[in-house]
Amino acid sequence: MSRRRPKPSFLEDGVLVVNKPAGPTSHDVVERLRRRFRPAKLGHTGTLDPFATGVLVLAFNRATRMSNLLSAGDKVYAGTVSLGTATDTGDPTGEVIETAPVPEIGPEQAAAALASLEGERMQAPPAYSAAKHQGKPLYAYARQGVAVEKEARPIRVEQARLRAVEPGEIAFELTCSKGTYVRSLAEDLARELGTVGHLKELTRLASAPFGLDEALELEEALELSGKQMAERLIDLSQALERAGLPAVEVDEDTAWQVRQGMILPREALLEPGSGPATGAFRVLTPEGELVAVLRWLEPDERRPGRDYESVRVFPAQDQGGLEDQTSASALGAE
Repeated sequence: MSRRRPKPSFLEDGVLVVNKPAGPTSHDVVERLRRRFRPAKLGHTGTLDPFATGVLVLAFNRATRMSNLLSAGDKVYAGTVSLGTATDTGDPTGEVIETAPVPEIGPEQAAAALASLEGERMQAPPAYSAAKHQGKPLYAYARQGVAVEKEARPIRVEQARLRAVEPGEIAFELTCSKGTYVRSLAEDLARELGTVGHLKELTRLASAPFGLDEALELEEALELSGKQMAERLIDLSQALERAGLPAVEVDEDTAWQVRQGMILPREALLEPGSGPATGAFRVLTPEGELVAVLRWLEPDERRPGRDYESVRVFPAQDQGGLEDQTSASALGAE
């Protein structure tokens, strides 16, 4: 007989920024908070490796439906590369698979090597990563000794700067696009310096637009009451605004039509004098209640009488429940 899942008791929607400690997986953090508060839904917007610390953005209830939009911004990391030893995982949790002498490295050489990482490049997910293959994470195959190669994807390193040079170590800070594997960049950096290496330490300082300065320690979060947690959450609409989604305010009749899935004329959702209609945007009532997240279609996607698609539609607050509607949007993958 299957166990019945406890009835949810925390129904507030929003975002919580946690400072993940070293040790637990991102899933572990989610599960501890799930057991403590019993939300209907809870997830994170981007994995941090167990050894890593820093910004872990958590989405409660209906905010989980917006994880892809909340996680699209650049990431900022501070890390340390240990030179002279390479591990099978690219981090301190793995087995040493190669050693090499470490040449004498000065600050100018280290800074130049870091600068060489900047720009666009192709990067394949490492064997020990959470990237999926046929529904399983790559690390599951790697632990079984099965080699799986995934296609390289474009990434961007906006900035990579030197923090310190110590004997056998390089401390750095970098800003990069979503989906960048810093472990792989650490290995690239070591090779650029004429040796091998692995990522010894890593802290995520920001997952734009959320930063470490607003993060709550995990143990502190677990000690909050339900009321305190609700007050601590970043409102979903505010979080989406911080992520760059503009807002369109509509009257109650129009809000009702949007919630019913009616396709409205372009003019009904455009502010007078507004700029080009592109990307995702929020639809709000005059009271600021989130009605929907819609996306303007690109010119080659449009059809007669249809200039936008629904990413998510949220029922009125007085209707209760957590269910919402969606189209088969390219943005809608969870």
